[in-house]
Amino acid sequence: MKQIYNYCIGVLFVFSSTCVTVFSQNDQITQTLISESNCPTTQAIYKTDSIARSEAEIQICRELEKMHKRMRTIHPDYLKVGDSVGIMTVSSPVSQSREKADSLIDIVRSWGLKVRLGENLFKHEDGAFSVSDMERGEELQRMIDNDNLKAIIFYRGGYGAIRTLDYVDFSRLKKHPKWMLGFSDLTTYLSIFCNMNLESIHCAMLNSFSLANPVMDIDTRTTRAALFGEIQRYDVEPNEYNQSGEVEGVIVGGNMSLMAVSHGTPYDLKIGENNILYIEEVDENMNTIDRFMQQLKKSGKLSKVKGMIIGNFVRAKDTGGWDVSIYDLIKTYTQELDIPVLYGLRSGHGKINHALYFGQPVKMIVSPEGSSIIFE
Repeated sequence: MKQIYNYCIGVLFVFSSTCVTVFSQNDQITQTLISESNCPTTQAIYKTDSIARSEAEIQICRELEKMHKRMRTIHPDYLKVGDSVGIMTVSSPVSQSREKADSLIDIVRSWGLKVRLGENLFKHEDGAFSVSDMERGEELQRMIDNDNLKAIIFYRGGYGAIRTLDYVDFSRLKKHPKWMLGFSDLTTYLSIFCNMNLESIHCAMLNSFSLANPVMDIDTRTTRAALFGEIQRYDVEPNEYNQSGEVEGVIVGGNMSLMAVSHGTPYDLKIGENNILYIEEVDENMNTIDRFMQQLKKSGKLSKVKGMIIGNFVRAKDTGGWDVSIYDLIKTYTQELDIPVLYGLRSGHGKINHALYFGQPVKMIVSPEGSSIIFE
């Protein structure tokens, strides 16, 4: 990526030297591009009076800006047919029959991928877990260190990922990145990857894939599409809770319970001014979800984000006399923020779980006519 970036800069300067039209530094196009761009190269080009700027140059600089945004993140290669992936669990053990589990694993093979199963995937030797925390962590480390594996797909969530952190070193992924896929309990890992600027995929795991019609099942289909780099955008229907606006940033977040558990630890999600915060939850009562929102607000995280995506909130129980919907409750917090907020994306726990790229530059457009998430 850096070589391509430098090459394009060289092409731009060669091209510019052949132009005869020179715009003043005060022209409207220049000022707009300088003010909108965070790319030092783009700013330097447009602040130089001696460089001619045609429409072609402007387009090149916009492409350079996109590349500059991508260079801020660690981007694993998208998969292709014939690549190898690992499948394992660091959370709760596999609870389905071996026959059903094998059929779910075969769905991944049907994508044209080679599969390496974790050696502890089907064990039940340590109470609530397949094997000990150390064994699960060391197994994950071996998959991280295996350069032949282009992705690691977690079979299921549940509980236990946080218990493995003492036995895993994720730093190797900075120079040898691979896709890590999961959600729910795996929010713990996804937060760490976001803090590392490593792109990952928030998506359904194998235990929720459909065997009845895997080709049409949205969970299965979008998980595969994300791995192969085929998701370009999601268009979402209008929602009465939306707050309109347009923003560019990177999506971070996940399951609220897991984000709350990590608060105050070295693994706490670091929210920055370039972040679009995504949240989802399942089987929590309204008091607990309000407590999570209070934590996000009082920790200063809500005030930092550029936008929000409100995913699935499933079976939120009103045990405190709130007498409003869960989305009404969340709206009391988002309406205080002068940012775009998208409600209604079906992602997270629930019957439909659209895959999302975490840590990847996106554009989010929210309007009364409908909303879009555009992956760059």
